[in-house]
Amino acid sequence: MFVPCGESAPDLAGYTLLMPAVSVGNVGQLAVDLIISTLNMCKIGYFYTDCLVPMVGNNPYATAEENSAELSTNAEVYSLPSKKLVALQLRSIFIKCDDPTASALPWKIPSSWRLLFGSGLPPALF
Repeated sequence: MFVPCGESAPDLAGYTLLMPAVSVGNVGQLAVDLIISTLNMCKIGYFYTDCLVPMVGNNPYATAEENSAELSTNAEVYSLPSKKLVALQLRSIFIKCDDPTASALPWKIPSSWRLLFGSGLPPALF
């Protein structure tokens, strides 16, 4: 389930999705981290699902003391409206879900999005 940071979920139709492949060495995740921090993308929400290993940590993009206390979760979504770009940063691996409806992932990628980066994605996303 997508949980927006604001009052409502933004309309992301026509956006390009950046999504890392969680793998050995975390190269995909590091590349998405670099893009998010370089383009100064804004966090627009996160996904809550039992299909990812739970985790929480410090804000990896903290630039001042004010935002250094923010927490980071396992599946956060960032946006750059000027470039019609959205990034899903995954920070943990996919696991088997006990709930059969959750295994289909309630956050399938909309067909209106272009997938730019994402080798190794589970087929259930499409």
